[in-house]
Amino acid sequence: MAASPHPVPDRSGHRPRGVRSSPVLKRLLLTATLGVTALTGARAPAPTPFDHVFVIVLENTAYAQAIGNPELPTLTTLARTYGLAAAYTGVAHPSLPNYVAMISGSTFGSASDDTRQRFRGDTLPLQLEHAGRDWRGYFQGLPRPGWDGGAAGDYGKKHNPFMLFAEIAADPARRAKVLGLETLAADLKAGRVPAYTLIVPDVCHDLHGAPHCPPGRALNRAADAFLKTWTDAILASPAWTGRSALVITFDEGEDDVGGGGRIATVVVTRTGPRGVTSRTPYTHYSLLRTLQDAWGLPPLRGAATAAPMTDLFGR
Repeated sequence: MAASPHPVPDRSGHRPRGVRSSPVLKRLLLTATLGVTALTGARAPAPTPFDHVFVIVLENTAYAQAIGNPELPTLTTLARTYGLAAAYTGVAHPSLPNYVAMISGSTFGSASDDTRQRFRGDTLPLQLEHAGRDWRGYFQGLPRPGWDGGAAGDYGKKHNPFMLFAEIAADPARRAKVLGLETLAADLKAGRVPAYTLIVPDVCHDLHGAPHCPPGRALNRAADAFLKTWTDAILASPAWTGRSALVITFDEGEDDVGGGGRIATVVVTRTGPRGVTSRTPYTHYSLLRTLQDAWGLPPLRGAATAAPMTDLFGR
């Protein structure tokens, strides 16, 4: 005999209590189901693309030696006025693999400053090109555009990640985007800058130093003068439009936290947060992820599992 689709009354003539409340349960279950569907179907809004992002990279300085240093007032003022990533770390030692990581999401296992290393694979510059956007690098002391030598004067290729990737170094059109710093002023005044700009000072202005560079406090003051000159120029430029951002970071710190040491990273935005200090752990991969998300690019390698820095850049 087939089971009855309706509850059978007991001998007293009453239906089971649980069944009697079934219409209420059905309504509750329906409401809960709709609520879960709404929650799981909701998506965070996509970040607004950046108009221009400028990244300045300094060298080998611990967080405590950077923020609050009286010889680095420009850095500290920007950090307090705009945004500071206070738990940001490099990803490796020494310098070179950190620069490589900034544009690729990986160190490729490198633990050396040997500029004869050549890496292959997708990078932020190539992604930008494929998306119809542009990129450029400005390197203080670079002898000529696209120069592929290891070092010249105060310039070091180990601080130039573009020329360490075969896809860029072997392509004349891409090498032409690797420029000396002396061309940046005119490009800024004309508003002729790409979506992504990497700016790297030489060893006498990046806090790294060398035997012939000014020592101690004078080295700090030289780096701060560099920062003031170029941050002022960027913020006063016609290229500082819409959703533009300026990032000042370091390649590595002096300890081994996070693999490359705790460093200061300052985020200056035209329309984003002000006076924010983030305690969220970030790395060079986080910065890369932030840029890729905003430009709608797939995150590369280590950036895929890194948290974007939305509390400092905004959406």
